[in-house]
Amino acid sequence: MKLDESSPIPLYYQLENIIKRRIEIGEYKSGERIPSLNQLSEEFNLSKATISKAVGNLIEEGILYRERGQGTFVSEEKVKDFTEFKGFTETMLAEGKKPSTKVLSQDVISPNELICDKLMINNNQKVILTVRLRIADDIPVAFEKSYIPYALAPGLLKLDLAKDSIYQHLREEGYTLTKTIQEIEAIEADKELSDILKVKQGKAVLKRRRVTLSNDNPVEFSLSFYPGDRYVITTESVSTT
Repeated sequence: MKLDESSPIPLYYQLENIIKRRIEIGEYKSGERIPSLNQLSEEFNLSKATISKAVGNLIEEGILYRERGQGTFVSEEKVKDFTEFKGFTETMLAEGKKPSTKVLSQDVISPNELICDKLMINNNQKVILTVRLRIADDIPVAFEKSYIPYALAPGLLKLDLAKDSIYQHLREEGYTLTKTIQEIEAIEADKELSDILKVKQGKAVLKRRRVTLSNDNPVEFSLSFYPGDRYVITTESVSTT
């Protein structure tokens, strides 16, 4: 992997591709610091301005990140947005990752006003709360709280939700999942999220509120939290004009 000074491709762009390739083959590993500007300048015989432009572009792409006073590091590979009705395990396997789940707690609770509103139930109806940590390649990628009316699926309490799918169980109970409504916002990690997701306090975290419906009837309300530097959301819009 060498620069071609006779090529019409700018040298900074060639360097970007070399760094990307080194990441792909594992020469620069996720979370590890890459060589300094001085070291790269010496290796490739390029000006620091050219090196800085290449590295800066990779930081903007999210491939690298900079820690003040520490250097520049390789970002963790980002997890793509989960398909709405596809399970976590299926999604991660399709991306070539090793998925696992830790069930942190599961309880039957009395819903608060927000949960009642989202699930369209009364406050005297019980709800199953399942709290799980989602992991891909041994790295936490999601902290989830799922609320489901107890009357809809009491059998959830008998499942091993470290392995079994909530959505699959709902389908087996006869519910056809037809629609989701979700809101996503960026927040800063507090101490709880910092400890659970292994991110620094104050780091960006994506918070998702989602209601899943079966023929316009809510069957699940969930709160999910994703480390901002490990997760990317992809959307698609289709013009009707």
